Order: sequence, then structure tokens, then C-alpha cells
Amino acid sequence: MIGAMKCATTAVHAYLDAHPDIRMSRLKELNFFNGPERAPHGESETWWRSGQWHRGVGWYAAQFDDRAPIRGECSPAYTSPTFPEVARRMASVAPDVRLVYLVRDPVERAVSQFEHHRREGTERRTMSEALLDPDSQYVARSRYFSRLQPFLEVFPRAALRIVVQERLLHQRRREIAALYDHVGAPPYWDEECHGARHHVGSGNVAIAPAVRRRFWGRVAEDVDRLRGLLGDAIPEWG
Repeated sequence: MIGAMKCATTAVHAYLDAHPDIRMSRLKELNFFNGPERAPHGESETWWRSGQWHRGVGWYAAQFDDRAPIRGECSPAYTSPTFPEVARRMASVAPDVRLVYLVRDPVERAVSQFEHHRREGTERRTMSEALLDPDSQYVARSRYFSRLQPFLEVFPRAALRIVVQERLLHQRRREIAALYDHVGAPPYWDEECHGARHHVGSGNVAIAPAVRRRFWGRVAEDVDRLRGLLGDAIPEWG
């Protein structure tokens, strides 16, 4: 699962791991395909922040239960604008991988990321200042088609499943069934897991109409390209 950040990746990680034939990595957000060729510093417990490529494929393989017929991981940073090298590295290690990418209303995604950074204490600007900064990752991470382009250059289109978060919320059985089919698993449903709420955040933050309009203007062209890729108008986004 390669993203996008704040689009229900935590929930989908749990849904995938609930299937008897699937085991997700022992740690979420391995960020293996990100980062430098050599260890950036000696504090290994924080290497995941800058990427863990330097650990090698043997370390990566050890993060999975090799008894499971289907194994996966979830690292939204794989589609971060900061790490353009990820797709080609991934293709060199796992050319037959099945990719999953989640999307949601671009403005709502950006607001959720803003809330996340505010809770962490790493964002001190107002919402309008942060979201309307043209150089911020709030805008860049909401340009979904642009984030997918490096993967579309090295993987066949059929390898990629794009999941619209709003549909996952309202048509969960259908979306989870399609997700399992994409990764090669038979149908399965577990009410305790699939019916649970996994994500955090209030989801009730007021967004000034002017901020919404201006932000949407910065991602509208990218959204049109995503709609073209999907052959889907994504009416849930208006």
C-alpha cells in the first residue's frame, strides 16, 4: 500500500491483515524503499523516518511471515514527493507486486494531514496559511495522479488498485471484496474488523469556503487526470 497519507491506510492495513491468507508486515510504515544508500545516523530506531533502503533486501524480507501465501505492507511515504526513487527501487526488488493506493476528497485529505501535524506539534501555522502554501506537502500529497506517475512508468496499470475512501466508508463490503480480489485473495468478511473504525481525527473541522476553493484550484487539473486514469468521474468529490 503506497498511500495516500490520511486516506484510511490504517484501516485498510487492518482489513488486509484480517484475511486468513494475508499477513501484513510486523511493523506498519516500513519505508524500506525510501532513503539513502547508507545509514543516515546511528539511531536505528528512527531510521524509518528518512527511509530504510540501506538495511538491504534481507532485512526487508525478515519483516514478513513467510508462511503466509500473501504478504504486504503499508508505507504512505512511498508516494511522498520527497522520495522520487521509490518506484524504480520497488520494481527492481518486487516486479510482480500488487499496489494499492487510497484517495479521498483532496481538500479533506489535506485538512486531515494538517490536523495530524498540529497534534504532533510540528505545524504552527493557521489552516489557511498551511494549506495555501504552494510549496507545501499539503498540496503536493493531494495531487494524486502526480504521485502515481512514477509507479505507472514502471508497473503495468493492472498492478494498481485505486480505492476511493468515501466508497470504502459507504460501500465497504464491495470495496473490500474488490481489494482482496486485486491482491489474489478469496472473499472474506470479519464483522469485528471490517465493521470497526480504525482511523483517528475528528473529521469535523470547518474549512472556510474561500480556502476550499483556492486549494481545489491548485489540484483541479490533477484530479481531472486521475478521473481520466480511472475512467470514473468520482462524483463523491463534487
